[in-house]
Amino acid sequence: MSFSRIAPGLMFAAALAAGWTSAALAADTGPAATFAFSAEQIKSLAIALSAPRPASHVASSALSAKVIAAPDAEWVVTAPTSAVIIRVPVTEGDTVAAGAVLAELRSATAPKMSAELLQAESAAQLARAERDRDRQLHQEGIIAARRLQASEQAAAQAESQLAALRMQLQLMGISAQDARNGRVLARAPARATVLERLVTPGQRVNEADPLLRLVDADKLMLELQVPIADPAFAVGDTLTLPDGRRATVRQAGWGASAMAQSVRVRAALPPGRSGLQPGQWLQVQRETAAANAWSLPATAISRVDQGTYVFVQTANGFRAVPVQLLASEAGNATVSGALTADSAVATSGTVAIKGAWLGHGGGQ
Repeated sequence: MSFSRIAPGLMFAAALAAGWTSAALAADTGPAATFAFSAEQIKSLAIALSAPRPASHVASSALSAKVIAAPDAEWVVTAPTSAVIIRVPVTEGDTVAAGAVLAELRSATAPKMSAELLQAESAAQLARAERDRDRQLHQEGIIAARRLQASEQAAAQAESQLAALRMQLQLMGISAQDARNGRVLARAPARATVLERLVTPGQRVNEADPLLRLVDADKLMLELQVPIADPAFAVGDTLTLPDGRRATVRQAGWGASAMAQSVRVRAALPPGRSGLQPGQWLQVQRETAAANAWSLPATAISRVDQGTYVFVQTANGFRAVPVQLLASEAGNATVSGALTADSAVATSGTVAIKGAWLGHGGGQ
């Protein structure tokens, strides 16, 4: 066989190989960023366009948080003295005013304290009378100064003992009249909500035994157990509640649990009645500051291979803009990318746009 017959065949095969290689290289380049899409196509496919909204913060996925009382918003009402519980006129959830009666007790030791108070009042009165008489006698030169000093000292001691007994009853919240009758009333130190009843009528209690737990419902916090692997919280971070209110992180990264591999985060709720109850669980989102972030309907997001894109309208069609998905929740997405407030982003019909884009570039 002559070379003249072989050469055309080899040249034809080389040409085919060269053409295949060029086509393969063209396919590997992927779809073009900008592609044509007519106004008639946009109208027939009812493609909706929307401008992205600037987002200063990014919300995380939902986190479980427990409502707790702030450290300075919880009290324990204790028994002033050994007694028997007669009645407890409040129950969990009741809001009580400052000074309201929370429990009534009967004490056998209260009358004894009343008697000691009466004796102290009598002794103080007698000591004052003797002091005043000695002052007069000393002025007249009848008694020496030493005797006056002794009466002054005795009066001061009597007054001191009387003041101590009065203060003891005051700290116990017992009036002199109630003490005489053996009646002891436990009262609310401030306006609060009853969190827990710890005693029942007929129960005998000792001095300082807890009777009730109170909480100031205007001062509540959220407590979260955050996995150590999650991004660290910082004091000042913001948590968003389901109703839109915000809580500010006051403590982060303290009290790590070796068993659960989590850290404790506490956030303060805004002051005032929130309608939340200590012990209640709710879902919150963490908000973090974001630069060059935009909020869009989640339907605007398209995924191709490992990339995330949105389609921005141009004069002759669309441009596929790569974006980074920062958060997605309840039909909304927050992204960062080369967008502006004037960008017209496709929010519906994106499947058709994506197909035209990939077909135009010979992709998959």
